[in-house]
Amino acid sequence: MTNEAAVTPLLTHSFYTDPDPLESNPSGPMDTEVTLLVTNGGWSPVRCTGITVTFPVGQRARDLAASSQAVNATAVPDGWEAADPIRTNRFVRFAFTPSGGSTVITDKSLRFDFFPMAVNSTVGVSYPEVTETTAIGDEPPEERPVILRLPKFPVGVRSGAVTGTNLTVFPEQHTEANAPLVRVARGSKVTIAWKPAPGLARILHWQDSDTGTEIADGAGSLVCGPLLRDTTFTLQTVSQAEGETTNRYDSVTVTVDVPSYAKITVPGEVGTPAPSLPVHVDGQLTIRQSLTAPSALVTGELKTQATLGAPSVEAGSLRFSGTVNATQIHAATHLTAARVTTTQGLTATGTVRILNAGREDLSAEGGTRTMTTDGILVASAHGGSGELTLNVAGFQTTTVGGFGSLTVPVQAGQSVTWAVEGTPEPGQVDFYLFAFGV
Repeated sequence: MTNEAAVTPLLTHSFYTDPDPLESNPSGPMDTEVTLLVTNGGWSPVRCTGITVTFPVGQRARDLAASSQAVNATAVPDGWEAADPIRTNRFVRFAFTPSGGSTVITDKSLRFDFFPMAVNSTVGVSYPEVTETTAIGDEPPEERPVILRLPKFPVGVRSGAVTGTNLTVFPEQHTEANAPLVRVARGSKVTIAWKPAPGLARILHWQDSDTGTEIADGAGSLVCGPLLRDTTFTLQTVSQAEGETTNRYDSVTVTVDVPSYAKITVPGEVGTPAPSLPVHVDGQLTIRQSLTAPSALVTGELKTQATLGAPSVEAGSLRFSGTVNATQIHAATHLTAARVTTTQGLTATGTVRILNAGREDLSAEGGTRTMTTDGILVASAHGGSGELTLNVAGFQTTTVGGFGSLTVPVQAGQSVTWAVEGTPEPGQVDFYLFAFGV
C-alpha cells in the first residue's frame, strides 16, 4: 500500500481511541471508537484535495478490525464528503474530499470518527495508513502516505490517563463537535477541559504564580487566556487514602503562533524555537551568538553581539556590534552600528550622524597616516603672500592670491599623505580630517 518514493506528508495525523488503549478480547471482537485528527503542524497553509484512511482487517496481529463490514465512518468534518467505503477481506478504505474539491488547512484540525470498529481478538500492533493529497502554494497536489501505529493490548491492561486526569484544549466558545486544538493565534483564549472528579481538590497551574488557580469541586473546564506565547497547563489533583496524601500532575502544552515574549536573551546558537518561526518580543532582545528567523519584531531594544539572520528586522532601537543579514531593517528611534553595509541604500527620516569622531586637526607641516575609517581630508590656505601647492592623497591644487582649498575622500586601510609646497606663512595652511567612524 505504500510507495517508497512518496513525498513527505505536509499534515500531522494522530489516532485516538476509546477505550485507550485498544483491547483484543479472546472471546470475540470488541466495538471501539477510533478518531483521526488531521492538523497542520507547520507554518504554511496547506491546500488539501483529499484524505484517505485504510484499516487492515483480518485475524492477524497486524490487522485491526475483524471484518471490513464492521467499520463505519460516523463523523465527517463540516464541508467534507465521504465516498462509499471500499471493503475487501484484507482492508477497508474510506475516502474523504472537500465539498468544493479543495480546501486550505491552517490552524484548525479535521476530525474523522470511525465506529463501530470491531477490534479483532489477536493481541499485536496494527498499522493503518493515511494518505493525504496536498500541496503548498501553486504546486500540484500529490499523494503523501503515512503509516501509523495502533497497538492492541490484552483485556484489562490500561495505560495513559485515568479518570479525571486527561487534559484537552478547545476554542473558548466551543461546541461538542469541535476538535481539540494544538495551536492558536496570539491573544486567543482557550478552554482547558478534563473529566470531573467530585470530592478531589484540584489546582490548575499555567501563569507565573506559585499557588495556581483553584478548581471548583466537580468542575470540568476553565477558560484561560489570552495566550501570548507557548503555554503549558498542569492540573494538580490532590487525593487522600489511608491517611496518605497523593499529588498527581497532568500537563498539556498549547503552541502560540508568532509568540510574544517580554524579554529574550539568546546565549548560544539557535534558530528561535524553530528556524521558520517569526520572533515577536514585547521588550528587549539580546543576541549573544546567533539567531535565525524569517522576521524579528522587537518593541524595545534589539542588541546583537554576533549574527542575526532575518529578511525583515523591526525594533524600537537597534544596536549592532555583530553582523545582521537582512533585506529590510526599520528602527523606530535609533540605529547604532560599528559598520553598516547596504546594497539598496540607507534611508532615514530623522537625524543621521556620520561624523562620529568630529573634526581632527592634522599637522600643518604635512604627514602620512593609515586610515582606520572612511572620511574626508580637507586642506585650506587662507591668505598670505606667495603661491602654494596643496597635496592630499595624490591630489593637488595651487592657491590664487594665497587662497585655496582641497577636499579629498579617504578610505579605511588607505595610506594617506598630505603636504604643502612653497613657503607658507605661520597659520596660513590648515589640514583637517573628518572621520566617518572612530
